[in-house]
Amino acid sequence: MLRYLRSAILFIFLIGLILSCEKSGTPSAWEKPKDENVLRYDVSYPFASLNPTEVEASGSTYIFPLLYSYLFVPNHNGKLEPDLALKWTYDPESLTWTIYLRKDAMFHNKQPVTSKDVRYTFELWLKNIRSSLFSLIDRISFLSHTVISIRLKKNDPEFLQKIWDMEIVPHSNEGKIDFYNHPIGSGPFRFKYRKGENEVCVEANEDYFDGRPSIDRVAFYFQPDKEKQWTRVLSGETDIAQEISPKNYEMMRQYEMRYYFDLYPLNYYTILLYNTTDPIFSDPKVRLALSHAIDRDYIVKRVLRGFGKVAVGPMGVNSPYHNPELKPIPYNPEKGLKLLQEAGWSYDNKGRYLHRGGKFFEFTILVFKEHQIEKNVAQYLRLCLNDLGIKVHLQSIPFKELRKRYVRNNEFQAIITECKGVCRHPETLKEQWSPDLFKRSEAGSFEYPQVTRLICQALDEKDPLKQKKLFYRIDALIRSLQPGTFLFHKTAIDVMSKRFKIPFPFSLTHEGIYRLRYASLATSLNL
Repeated sequence: MLRYLRSAILFIFLIGLILSCEKSGTPSAWEKPKDENVLRYDVSYPFASLNPTEVEASGSTYIFPLLYSYLFVPNHNGKLEPDLALKWTYDPESLTWTIYLRKDAMFHNKQPVTSKDVRYTFELWLKNIRSSLFSLIDRISFLSHTVISIRLKKNDPEFLQKIWDMEIVPHSNEGKIDFYNHPIGSGPFRFKYRKGENEVCVEANEDYFDGRPSIDRVAFYFQPDKEKQWTRVLSGETDIAQEISPKNYEMMRQYEMRYYFDLYPLNYYTILLYNTTDPIFSDPKVRLALSHAIDRDYIVKRVLRGFGKVAVGPMGVNSPYHNPELKPIPYNPEKGLKLLQEAGWSYDNKGRYLHRGGKFFEFTILVFKEHQIEKNVAQYLRLCLNDLGIKVHLQSIPFKELRKRYVRNNEFQAIITECKGVCRHPETLKEQWSPDLFKRSEAGSFEYPQVTRLICQALDEKDPLKQKKLFYRIDALIRSLQPGTFLFHKTAIDVMSKRFKIPFPFSLTHEGIYRLRYASLATSLNL
């Protein structure tokens, strides 16, 4: 309550300052950067390497759409439009895509973009980022400097939709490009400088094939505290903030003349992921019991203030592969207690805490230390499970350490994190929930033979109807196993200052960031 009051008081103070400055003729926080043609963008994660063939989850991914080019990019209707590729054809008989590149595209080092670079990128990006997609490719050949062909192992007319977000990098002889300190792309902005993990700046590319951007520079800042992001937007210190809290949005949405807002359901869902190799969580019955003990509807209504939806299973509620017959695990602590008792847990002599074999039911939940909503959720989860007689400890740790503990690893007991729903490419399901010969699954090293077998069967199935039924079975099976308590899908709330004008609907999706290249400094604010 006190935190909310502090935010409200700060908001009123900032708005009062802006309005009083306008009346007195004194430059307001809004007007101070008015002539500065630099778009400032706060992100919630630290910046790692700027090599898109190596990094998937870091603040760097928000920079990629401006620093690099793509072969093609979907428009607002989802149809692919040219970027580096001018046209493309598909021959279903030979299972071959042929892609024709533009001839006037250059990397930032003045070298032309060729089919050799595209093949090099394909091989690295797919192996490192989308390994399950790489297995669909039979051969990649460059027919000329500007023509490349991709022969698939099976018919897939939607293949290009699955790889459009592949940033093209230059062919690197002996790894001579330093992607951390001086990355080279072919996008509308070129690298200018970085300050460790906290700040990266790109500047307009004078030689960009589609013309120099109107914006001079884009500065990205690592600001993990989303409350600070919000206040920085209000005070004019930054122009873009992602996923502001619902309460902050409710306070500022009346000022739509000053800000762009975008509300959209995330394909990612928040999950309380369990280490299924830990003896406490090895029994699916125990994991199911914990899910029954957590009131997800309360979290959505009270913590998210209605800006979200209860999660159901691994596909995500908005996925075309989600089993429509599945419903969320109902809140039923009595049933949860019964399941725990069936698994051998009973109350101590005081009737307060559950124990088995002389040990209390006790574990630690890890949470990203700078994400306030997740920390609030963790506090609520501890209350729910404490009511059942389970001792829960909370530990807040930095983002990099958090990912290190659970991505293809099991150095944790339970963790609040986000998993990707299955939308454009179902192959990601295999990477997330199934191991292969060389790597553990991304989701805390989860492994279940029947899940792995069904995923492989579904990905190999050529009949679309049969494939969808298999995905429905996978969705239901993983849900029944409860490798984690599927908590909720957030409704993301992004905000951007109208100090810049954009000739398209505001969005900070991957393709939305790509379109920021067309933004320009506003000549005036329409108040």
